[in-house]
Amino acid sequence: MVVDALGRVLIVDDNPTNLAVLGALLENNGYDVLAANSGEMALTIAARERLDIVLLDVMMPGGMDGYESARALHALPRLDTLPILFLSADSTPQSKVRGFQAGGLDYVSKPFQSDELLARLRTHLDLYRLRHHLQDEVDAQTTEIRRLADALQHSYDNCLLLLSLIADYRDLDTGNHTRRIGLYAQRLAELAGMDATYCYYIERAARLHDIGKIIIPDKVLLKPGPLDEAEWEIMCTHAVRGAILLQKYGGTVFTMGAEIAWSHHEHYDGSGYPRGLQAEAIPLSARITALVDTYDALRSRRPYKPAFEHDKAMGVLLSGDGRTMPAHFDPELLALAETHHSLLNEIYDLDAETVRRQDSCDWSDGMQTYEYDASKLAFL
Repeated sequence: MVVDALGRVLIVDDNPTNLAVLGALLENNGYDVLAANSGEMALTIAARERLDIVLLDVMMPGGMDGYESARALHALPRLDTLPILFLSADSTPQSKVRGFQAGGLDYVSKPFQSDELLARLRTHLDLYRLRHHLQDEVDAQTTEIRRLADALQHSYDNCLLLLSLIADYRDLDTGNHTRRIGLYAQRLAELAGMDATYCYYIERAARLHDIGKIIIPDKVLLKPGPLDEAEWEIMCTHAVRGAILLQKYGGTVFTMGAEIAWSHHEHYDGSGYPRGLQAEAIPLSARITALVDTYDALRSRRPYKPAFEHDKAMGVLLSGDGRTMPAHFDPELLALAETHHSLLNEIYDLDAETVRRQDSCDWSDGMQTYEYDASKLAFL
């Protein structure tokens, strides 16, 4: 083996004289040379040795010819870009085309000029190494970009989490309400057949549904009893105020969050607020959030009611109690909630540590960009 060789070359030729002559030429010019007298032997060597380039004879009777050998070499693991130069006494255009189609980078006619062969060999080695150097640089930059993107996503998610928790901290009885709403909404959206990208965004956006409550005075928000008419009017403004707050910021999460904040108190039968929307006029994201928000409110202790057990909460959703009625909800979503009601119960029963683990998960794998129509909120 040549110390500090210019490169490691595998020469493949069934003629021993050609192997000896070409091998001596390359070794005398600073190359480390390996030799094979058949395509089969070349594959054996290539599978166990590090190679930089292959000089391959085309005509090798009795076994694999050069074209077959080239294709087989490129099929080996990690050798798909290994440069191959064909050597042949057949200099017809058809032979050269076959060589290029088989994966060769160059075609040198026999008898060859030593200086020409060495020049071509050095050129293809330089190009091969440059390509690998550039690929290494691209891989390193890609890794760094992904690391920075992951860090940015983590910071973004933490900001969303903190923002969504503001409403929770205004009302200690609701506990992890906003985080559960995100998880409920994600699962219900999955059950409704929405794609992974939509489910990714609604999990975050639904958490912001009650952000408008930060503007509601404590004497109204935390009143331990029924609200009078004036107080109720103030409470109802949290939907519009939340939408106005969120639509000021760009991005799908905030746009969908504004849509949800604005419409999650609309009822499927048109009896909700603030606009009295009905059926599919209510955005799907808001219909999903309205259902899971009501379920969680029924399960949670509030100033005006005790916490309900799961079965009682589902009974209210499905049969009504005068305040909450089945007609308030999208019937298809309500049917899904009934069929998969245990999922809602499981999410509610998650302890604080489990919820924190859910929040720390990397949801960004494989996510596509989800273009959301901000024009739906243009007049806010």
